[in-house]
Amino acid sequence: MFIFLVLILFIAISVFFFFQRKYTKATLFMLLMGFSYLVVVSCIIIYMSKDAYYYYYSLEDYFGIQQGLQNRLMFLPVSRENLIRLLNLFSMTFLYAGLCSAIYFAFNVQLKRRFALLAALAVPGILQVIVYDPAFYTSMYYKLYPDYVSSQAFISAYGALHRVTFIVNTLYIVAGAVLLVYALVNAPKVRQIRSNILMIVISYISVQITYYYMNYWAPDVLIKVSKAAHFIRYQPINLVGNPSIYVLLPYISGLCLLVSLYSIYKYTRIQNSIKNQESVISENIDSALFTSRVFSHYIKNELLGIMAQTELLEDMCESSPEVVEEIQVIEQRCRRVYDRLDAVHQKTLKSKIELKPVVLNELLDKLLKDMRSEYKQVQIEYEPPNRQLVIMADPYYFPQAIENIISNAVEALEFVPEKSRRITIESAVKNKWVELVITDNGTGIAEENLNNIFQPFYSSKPTATNWGMGLSICHTIVTAHGGKINAESKLGEGSAFHIVMPLLSIVKT
Repeated sequence: MFIFLVLILFIAISVFFFFQRKYTKATLFMLLMGFSYLVVVSCIIIYMSKDAYYYYYSLEDYFGIQQGLQNRLMFLPVSRENLIRLLNLFSMTFLYAGLCSAIYFAFNVQLKRRFALLAALAVPGILQVIVYDPAFYTSMYYKLYPDYVSSQAFISAYGALHRVTFIVNTLYIVAGAVLLVYALVNAPKVRQIRSNILMIVISYISVQITYYYMNYWAPDVLIKVSKAAHFIRYQPINLVGNPSIYVLLPYISGLCLLVSLYSIYKYTRIQNSIKNQESVISENIDSALFTSRVFSHYIKNELLGIMAQTELLEDMCESSPEVVEEIQVIEQRCRRVYDRLDAVHQKTLKSKIELKPVVLNELLDKLLKDMRSEYKQVQIEYEPPNRQLVIMADPYYFPQAIENIISNAVEALEFVPEKSRRITIESAVKNKWVELVITDNGTGIAEENLNNIFQPFYSSKPTATNWGMGLSICHTIVTAHGGKINAESKLGEGSAFHIVMPLLSIVKT
């Protein structure tokens, strides 16, 4: 039968996860939840198979079980009393594991509080497994009836207890779903991570709904005791709704569990690779158009830079030691042109950007060091934060976007007095985003031009000196990373470019 095949497959995949170490504590609890669910459904089917009076001719309507299989299940060497115990035990294990997995997905639980939290959450389940055990129920009935309570009072007391435990168990399910939704909302704004968490949330909630529909009443004693006759009668399981729905439930739940396993596997791989600083996420990019833009843009910019340096050389005295320094700058920039063109060529072959965990602070430090010769007459104000902000970025392309903006800011300061030229770089964390703000006190951008600055080939300057590709390239790079870029500017006051990137993690230094 399908549910038993899913159970075997689920166990096999779980064992594979365990030995491959493709798990976290959250995923282990999720696997335990799935296993418990399958055991609960199996116990219900076997219990109903053994109840020939109520279900012998209707079990096929509920679960599509043929009478031949039902007869084999009827004679399995397990008593209905033990089936009730297993049903209650794994019902509570399902609720407990589901809530624990949601907690571990939503929060980073500290080691000191972990044991206390897990123990506290287990207490209601343990008590219910004991209270609803048929032997405990029978023993209490024999001790209390008729000396202390009547039969009806005893049954009423258990009915009231069942209403309380029903509310508690429902809260476990609701709390788990809410926490997983919270984990999704609070997750890094990296599409691959969020899409896997979304799949886990959908699978989790689907499994919880099918469980609740079928097994909302569990745990329960499922027996009636007669002290006078010294007799125990087993009660039928009360399945609500149309029987045809139960035929689909094992398939739906099995599919959800398999999707959940796949999502857990993908999510755990990302988690582990990020933890080990080995994660690489590829994003497609319009290579033919984009790389040609990069090629043209950097050829133009670097040639203009070389021309500017040679103009300075013409005005210098031949015997001046500054000539040597300027020549070294030219050599350095020519080398950078070669390295960039070679890198662009390699990127053209791959047609992808590769997102890796990158510490934004370190990336900015290296970039500013490499650009030192370009802004030597500009004051750069940048104070690295006391925390390492980790983002998913391509180590080659993303610095280009920042470099383009800084180079544009340097150009905008051309007509500002040298002592007043200032570029400010700030980074701030806002929710699950990192905002990088690059501000200059240059000439600014006219309001009518501000909405067009990220368009390809748009420039307010003559095409002889500017081809209008720099900010278009920045926009392409940032959006390919899953980020956003916008600008604020006023003529005569300067400009501020805001780059917002998904925050992966924060590491305190």
